[in-house]
Amino acid sequence: MADDECKKKECPPGAPLWMCTFADLMALLMCFFILLLSFSVMDAQKYYKVAGSMKDAFGTQKEIVEPSSLPGTEMISPTFRSVPLHVQIQVARELSEEIEAGLVQADYTEEGFILKAKDSVAYESGSALVKKEFLPFLNKLGKIVMEMDLAVEVSGHTDNVPLKKGVTPFQTNWSLSAARAVGVVEYWISEMKIPAEKLSAVAYADGRPVASNEGLQGRAENRRVEFKIRPAHPQVIVTGIEFEKTPAKNGSEL
Repeated sequence: MADDECKKKECPPGAPLWMCTFADLMALLMCFFILLLSFSVMDAQKYYKVAGSMKDAFGTQKEIVEPSSLPGTEMISPTFRSVPLHVQIQVARELSEEIEAGLVQADYTEEGFILKAKDSVAYESGSALVKKEFLPFLNKLGKIVMEMDLAVEVSGHTDNVPLKKGVTPFQTNWSLSAARAVGVVEYWISEMKIPAEKLSAVAYADGRPVASNEGLQGRAENRRVEFKIRPAHPQVIVTGIEFEKTPAKNGSEL
């Protein structure tokens, strides 16, 4: 029985020697086909047909909308239009008593250094006459404007409640806010001799609220007068810039 069994032969360890040649051949064939694929030219028409069918199937956007840049007059501004930080700090320091007492509120914005005063502090209800208690602040601010060569835009603001006829001489909130702003400017020009080119008066009525007009507190915050402070003569911070002038239709330069 033992003699009938076939004797098992032991195979040598590792792969047969012919596998090395076969592996080299497969690697060379794969490189050859990759090289052929890289040299091949894709059918453009078939590609666009496939791409179009996929675009319709997935509902991709067909119309390409290019974002347009905002129109502007100057790409680079050669002047510093806002109030320098050290000037803002100095103005706030000079008016620290009024700010701490709540007479005015100071805001640092990109448009400039803004001081806000509630109408109840500066005016009587429905009137454009400045209160005597508010005149010392106007005198102090006017002195700062003259000493630091600043410009001030005075703007009047109201709530959205219409004025009652017969109670005030003004017909609308527009006329009231305009009269209040103009009254401050006229006081500075007549009493402190501030040049007119440093001052401006603007009326906004209820057009720029800072709070909701639904409640009493919100309407009280909207009734205010603002003093936007800017440099009277902006300092040049970029030199050597020449702006290209666009010829107008009539032949003149803009």
